Amino acid sequence: MISAKKGCRGRRFRLSPQVLFVSIFLALAVILSGASVQAFNQNPNLNWGNTTIMDAPLPPPGLYLSNYMVYYTANKLVDGKGDKMSGKNKLDVLVYTPQLIYVSPTKIGNLTWGWQALLPIINYTTDMDIPLKENNDVLGDLCFGPYIGGIVPFGPNSRLHWFFDFDIYAPIGSYDKKKAFNPSANYWTLEPFLALTLQLPYGFSIGTRQHFTYNFKNDEYVIDPVTGEEGDLKAGMLWHFNYEVMKSVDFISPNLLVGAAGYYGKQLNEDEFEGHDMKNSKEQKFAVGPAIWYLSKNGIVFSLRAYFESNNKATAEGEKVVARLIVPF
Repeated sequence: MISAKKGCRGRRFRLSPQVLFVSIFLALAVILSGASVQAFNQNPNLNWGNTTIMDAPLPPPGLYLSNYMVYYTANKLVDGKGDKMSGKNKLDVLVYTPQLIYVSPTKIGNLTWGWQALLPIINYTTDMDIPLKENNDVLGDLCFGPYIGGIVPFGPNSRLHWFFDFDIYAPIGSYDKKKAFNPSANYWTLEPFLALTLQLPYGFSIGTRQHFTYNFKNDEYVIDPVTGEEGDLKAGMLWHFNYEVMKSVDFISPNLLVGAAGYYGKQLNEDEFEGHDMKNSKEQKFAVGPAIWYLSKNGIVFSLRAYFESNNKATAEGEKVVARLIVPF
């Protein structure tokens, strides 16, 4: 939250109409900046709907290249109460993320294990009345982590696929403390998650990926772009998940699935600046939309999903398209 308090010392003087107008304009700019700078403090590299219902079933041993292509557009920012901020505030985000996934040929008991690593490339474009600017560099933060998983049978025609992953986000990307939108969070993030896919009779599948996010401090956070006040920011803990319900289109191919997908997230505590809570800084997101998934005969996986957000808080609110292509080596 921006604090725009300034003191005046010295002898009294009379303000001209021009000076008074400029003073009011600058004060309004500071107030508008304070209302919005609380948002976007969560790690910009997190998985919001990027993975699919078939995330939990692990592929055969080997090395895979997963390619995420994401386009996000929003015509409004919302505050911590869910109210639209005044003026024109357009945000476009284009992301390409290559990910390496390794599935080990060895087992731990009956369980499969491996590791993954990804490095996003993020491009922001803004057109806003609120004075928030984007960092034009594109390198995001490295995410890596080990995983372990398996299968639990439920009768002859149903089974539960699962895996547990512990991801670490390392702040190696581009960060400009004077900009509101950065590819890098400029802090470390720990994010364990559990992926689940329940395959049911008649080609139905239900899946989710449950994340818990813990963030460390950003020690180069500018809370007031007017005065340049800088200090330590600690983004709040976050619970968020992806979900999908899909059905195979057997008359075309049993490897073709269509259905609905979405994501939801709720920040559990307020962001902190210099150890003090930033009021109304809890981020919240909800989205739902159509989804398609296809597995080819040579093991290539393609998926496409569109998301429409609503009831967001302390962030942007818009639409998102995610395409993913997984290629085995």
